Amino acid sequence: MSNRFIHPFNILVGLLLIIEGGLYIFMTNKGEQFHLRSIIMSCLLLLAWGMSYRKQIKDENRNAWVIVTIIIMIPMILPWLFFI
Repeated sequence: MSNRFIHPFNILVGLLLIIEGGLYIFMTNKGEQFHLRSIIMSCLLLLAWGMSYRKQIKDENRNAWVIVTIIIMIPMILPWLFFI
């Protein structure tokens, strides 16, 4: 895979993770409850995405790490499927 795909794809995934994490945390924050699970899950997804992005840049086997990034996106997409 070329850098022309890897960088825009990962920037888009990172922005979506931040937006989705923020929306999910603030939408579930009803009644002044502190949703620690939502915050931890968002942080773990961002950490996993960052590690995958770094491996895509540094490692020789970029295709495998792009697949890992796509797998990381699954928990990001699943909560929204229940609202459809």
